[in-house]
Parts: sequence; C-alpha cells; structure tokens
Amino acid sequence: METAKPLALIGIIAGIVCLTSLHFSAETQSKPCCDVNLDENRAVELIVAHLEEKEARIPHEEPQEVARTIYDASQRYDVDYRLVLAVMEAESNFRQDVVSDEGAIGIMQVKNIVAREFSQEVGIPYERQVLHCPHSNIRFGVYYLSWLSHYFDNDYAVLFAYNVGFTRARQSIRRSSEPRTWYTRRVIEEYERNCSRLPTI
Repeated sequence: METAKPLALIGIIAGIVCLTSLHFSAETQSKPCCDVNLDENRAVELIVAHLEEKEARIPHEEPQEVARTIYDASQRYDVDYRLVLAVMEAESNFRQDVVSDEGAIGIMQVKNIVAREFSQEVGIPYERQVLHCPHSNIRFGVYYLSWLSHYFDNDYAVLFAYNVGFTRARQSIRRSSEPRTWYTRRVIEEYERNCSRLPTI
C-alpha cells in the first residue's frame, strides 16, 4: 500500500504534464488557422472593393456575401479568383440579372444544361430558377471552369470551351490548340490586369 501512493502521485503528475502539453500544442496549432482567417477576410475585402469598383449589379445581395462565395468557390475548385472576376466581366459585366439569347443566366452566364449536369458534384439540387441566385450561379460557373481545365491544357482553350460549349470546343480545338478569339483575348487581358492589381491568395 505504501508503494501505491508514490505511484499514484507520479500518475497524477504525468497526467497534468500530458494535459498541459496538449493545451500548448492546441494553442500552437490554432495560430495558422488565425492567419488563414485573416488572409480570407483580406481576400474577401479585396473582392468586395473590385465588385464595387465595377458597379456590380447583384440584386438583393450584399457584396460581402457574394465576395465570400467567389472566394470559397475559387478555393474549393482551385481556380484563380482573379480569372473568375475576369470571366464575370466578359460574360455579364457583373450583372446577375442578365439572360442571353442562348439561355445563359446570371453573373457567370451559366446555362441550365450545366447546372443539371453538375448538380450532384456542386451539391446544389437542380431546379429551373437555381441559376438566378448569384451564389449558385458562381458555384456552378467556377466548378465548370475547373472541370474544363481537366480536358483542356491552357487558359485560352478552357475559356473558349466555357464560351462556346465543351463539344464545339473539342471539335474546333483540333485545328487550333490555343483559340484566340475576341472573347478569350478579352478575358485573358482582364485577367492579366487583375493579376497586376490583386494579390495571389
């Protein structure tokens, strides 16, 4: 019984040391998370400023919320947010209320066929009005850019496919691997301007 007391005391001390080390370890690991949040908040602020500068027309939505969706979708699908902003400018001039003659909808001019096709991957149930919500529109548009990047090996080709459709792009690109159309040149020029003004995140 006498030897049991010192052993118990040693066990208690060891437990305290263990808990203390876990506490400090958790504090150390939490610091990068704070940095990530600061970077994210700064990135969202920059996107908000860009949307305001471009006088984005996003009905019933706060620029902050839309900017966060742009940031989140760009991070999730590994697409440079500055390219996303360039596509928005070329496609709709930052207007969510635009519907083209071909049926492309919203700020990223996404067609219903894209929303139907990729509904499961994006995690948004398809319904006819889904693309009229800017958050859904952005998520589908950014996902589609990411998906196209797996089939085309340069930005010109990806943007060309985004503009004319996957099948038509595959047929045309057999003749030109880097289709430099008015549309693709406009997006790339705007992308380069964005890269000179906005930081990598």
